[in-house]
Amino acid sequence: MTHDPTMAKDVEQTFDDDTEFHLPKEHWPLPELIHTETPHAEPTHTSFVSVAASPEYTRLRSAFRSFAFPMTIAGLTSYFAYVFLSIFATDFMARPMLGALNVGMVIGLAQFAMTWLWTALYVNYATKRLDPVSSELKARLEKDGLA
Repeated sequence: MTHDPTMAKDVEQTFDDDTEFHLPKEHWPLPELIHTETPHAEPTHTSFVSVAASPEYTRLRSAFRSFAFPMTIAGLTSYFAYVFLSIFATDFMARPMLGALNVGMVIGLAQFAMTWLWTALYVNYATKRLDPVSSELKARLEKDGLA
Protein backbone atom coordinates (compact mmCIF):
# COMPACT_ATOMS: atom_id res chain seq x y z
CA MET A 1 0.00 0.00 0.00
CA THR A 2 1.45 3.39 -0.97
CA HIS A 3 1.24 6.56 1.08
CA ASP A 4 -1.74 8.58 -0.10
CA PRO A 5 -2.29 11.92 1.66
CA THR A 6 -5.97 11.83 0.74
CA MET A 7 -6.39 8.76 2.92
CA ALA A 8 -5.57 10.83 6.00
CA LYS A 9 -8.67 13.04 5.55
CA ASP A 10 -10.86 10.78 7.61
CA VAL A 11 -8.85 9.75 10.64
CA GLU A 12 -11.72 7.64 11.94
CA GLN A 13 -11.70 5.48 8.81
CA THR A 14 -10.15 2.04 9.27
CA PHE A 15 -7.60 0.61 6.88
CA ASP A 16 -6.29 -2.82 6.07
CA ASP A 17 -2.76 -1.62 6.82
CA ASP A 18 -2.88 0.01 10.24
CA THR A 19 0.75 1.16 10.39
CA GLU A 20 0.67 4.93 9.96
CA PHE A 21 -2.56 5.62 8.10
CA HIS A 22 -4.28 6.53 11.36
CA LEU A 23 -2.12 9.67 11.64
CA PRO A 24 -3.73 13.08 11.17
CA LYS A 25 -3.39 14.89 7.83
CA GLU A 26 -0.69 17.27 9.11
CA HIS A 27 1.67 14.31 9.45
CA TRP A 28 1.52 13.59 5.71
CA PRO A 29 3.43 13.01 3.55
CA LEU A 30 5.46 10.60 5.58
CA PRO A 31 9.13 10.39 4.67
CA GLU A 32 10.12 7.44 2.58
CA LEU A 33 12.34 4.92 4.30
CA ILE A 34 15.79 4.77 2.81
CA HIS A 35 18.63 2.42 3.44
CA THR A 36 21.68 4.13 4.87
CA GLU A 37 24.03 1.19 4.43
CA THR A 38 25.83 0.70 1.17
CA PRO A 39 25.21 -2.57 -0.62
CA HIS A 40 27.73 -5.24 0.23
CA ALA A 41 28.49 -8.83 -0.59
CA GLU A 42 26.55 -11.38 1.40
CA PRO A 43 28.88 -13.24 3.80
CA THR A 44 29.09 -16.96 3.31
CA HIS A 45 29.12 -19.75 5.87
CA THR A 46 32.83 -20.21 5.17
CA SER A 47 33.55 -16.55 5.88
CA PHE A 48 31.71 -16.74 9.22
CA VAL A 49 33.68 -19.83 10.18
CA SER A 50 36.96 -18.17 9.24
CA VAL A 51 36.08 -15.07 11.30
CA ALA A 52 35.13 -17.27 14.27
CA ALA A 53 38.56 -18.88 14.04
CA SER A 54 40.44 -15.58 13.75
CA PRO A 55 42.54 -14.20 16.62
CA GLU A 56 40.57 -10.92 16.51
CA TYR A 57 37.30 -12.72 17.18
CA THR A 58 38.88 -14.79 19.94
CA ARG A 59 40.11 -11.58 21.60
CA LEU A 60 36.67 -9.99 21.15
CA ARG A 61 34.93 -12.91 22.86
CA SER A 62 37.51 -12.93 25.63
CA ALA A 63 37.12 -9.18 26.19
CA PHE A 64 33.33 -9.53 26.34
CA ARG A 65 33.41 -12.48 28.73
CA SER A 66 36.00 -10.91 31.02
CA PHE A 67 33.59 -8.02 31.54
CA ALA A 68 30.18 -9.65 31.27
CA PHE A 69 30.65 -12.59 33.62
CA PRO A 70 32.00 -10.63 36.62
CA MET A 71 29.31 -7.95 36.14
CA THR A 72 26.61 -10.62 35.95
CA ILE A 73 27.89 -12.21 39.15
CA ALA A 74 28.01 -8.80 40.86
CA GLY A 75 24.46 -8.01 39.75
CA LEU A 76 23.03 -11.33 40.87
CA THR A 77 24.91 -11.13 44.18
CA SER A 78 23.56 -7.64 44.81
CA TYR A 79 20.01 -8.66 43.95
CA PHE A 80 19.99 -11.87 46.00
CA ALA A 81 21.67 -10.13 48.94
CA TYR A 82 18.75 -7.71 48.97
CA VAL A 83 16.23 -10.55 48.77
CA PHE A 84 17.92 -12.53 51.56
CA LEU A 85 18.22 -9.45 53.76
CA SER A 86 14.53 -8.72 53.28
CA ILE A 87 13.67 -12.30 54.28
CA PHE A 88 16.13 -13.03 57.07
CA ALA A 89 17.11 -9.59 58.44
CA THR A 90 13.72 -7.95 58.73
CA ASP A 91 14.67 -5.96 61.83
CA PHE A 92 17.71 -4.53 60.06
CA MET A 93 15.75 -3.73 56.90
CA ALA A 94 12.96 -2.06 58.94
CA ARG A 95 15.37 0.25 60.76
CA PRO A 96 14.59 3.94 59.98
CA MET A 97 17.31 5.63 57.96
CA LEU A 98 16.28 8.81 56.14
CA GLY A 99 13.07 10.26 57.49
CA ALA A 100 10.26 7.95 56.41
CA LEU A 101 12.66 5.70 54.48
CA ASN A 102 14.00 2.60 56.15
CA VAL A 103 17.16 0.66 55.32
CA GLY A 104 15.27 -1.76 53.07
CA MET A 105 13.83 1.03 50.96
CA VAL A 106 17.20 2.75 50.63
CA ILE A 107 18.90 -0.50 49.59
CA GLY A 108 16.03 -1.20 47.18
CA LEU A 109 16.40 2.22 45.59
CA ALA A 110 20.16 1.68 45.44
CA GLN A 111 19.46 -1.38 43.28
CA PHE A 112 18.10 0.96 40.61
CA ALA A 113 21.15 3.19 40.86
CA MET A 114 23.47 0.18 40.62
CA THR A 115 21.64 -1.08 37.54
CA TRP A 116 22.10 2.30 35.89
CA LEU A 117 25.77 2.36 36.89
CA TRP A 118 26.43 -1.14 35.53
CA THR A 119 24.69 -0.22 32.28
CA ALA A 120 26.80 2.93 31.94
CA LEU A 121 29.97 0.94 32.65
CA TYR A 122 29.04 -1.65 30.02
CA VAL A 123 28.20 0.95 27.38
CA ASN A 124 31.53 2.67 28.01
CA TYR A 125 33.43 -0.62 27.92
CA ALA A 126 31.67 -1.80 24.76
CA THR A 127 32.22 1.51 23.00
CA LYS A 128 35.95 1.52 23.74
CA ARG A 129 36.88 -2.17 23.58
CA LEU A 130 34.22 -4.22 21.79
CA ASP A 131 32.72 -2.01 19.10
CA PRO A 132 35.96 -1.16 17.24
CA VAL A 133 36.91 -4.83 16.90
CA SER A 134 33.40 -5.98 15.97
CA SER A 135 33.07 -3.16 13.42
CA GLU A 136 36.35 -4.19 11.82
CA LEU A 137 35.24 -7.82 11.66
CA LYS A 138 31.89 -6.79 10.18
CA ALA A 139 33.62 -4.64 7.56
CA ARG A 140 35.85 -7.58 6.61
CA LEU A 141 32.82 -9.81 6.21
CA GLU A 142 30.93 -7.25 4.15
CA LYS A 143 33.85 -6.18 1.95
CA ASP A 144 33.99 -9.26 -0.21
CA GLY A 145 31.92 -11.70 1.76
CA LEU A 146 35.23 -13.07 3.01
CA ALA A 147 37.11 -12.66 6.26
